[in-house]
Amino acid sequence: MEIRNAGPSELGLLSGLHRRSSYVWERDRAQLDAHPDALGVAPEAIGECRVRAAIGSDGAIVGFCTVAAGPERVCVLDDLFVEPHLMRQGIGRALVEDAAARATSAGDVEMTVVAHARNFAFYESVGFVRAGPTETRFGPATLMRKPLRTADPSPARSGPPRIDV
Repeated sequence: MEIRNAGPSELGLLSGLHRRSSYVWERDRAQLDAHPDALGVAPEAIGECRVRAAIGSDGAIVGFCTVAAGPERVCVLDDLFVEPHLMRQGIGRALVEDAAARATSAGDVEMTVVAHARNFAFYESVGFVRAGPTETRFGPATLMRKPLRTADPSPARSGPPRIDV
């Protein structure tokens, strides 16, 4: 599997995947039907290279995530969706790991996500911890936080690095 930036021509494919993945939860379908604007991918997120697509061995998009910048070196995992028939095969984990690595490289120290109870086990398995309740337009949820690895924590060195031979 390859993970790469999504391109503008893939907007429709990503939006379709978002819909299929969201409709896995039968109890959410009525709310999603009432709020079709909740589904899809923002073209500007693709243009800003904030949407990463997981590509399967056949070249098809099998999952994607969207990350947004937040305040004070905290980024937000806005979207994480996987083709329903491929869920629980490591695609979501790979996307989170990719997003965390990119965020760390960009200088972020934490990633947050808003999760529903049914997703706690997954997010906890990839390093998120529950931070407290929050609200979404669809009702209550939980804010989760993932500390990101920081750069080399050793004190700054003066002069060239020492090389032992």
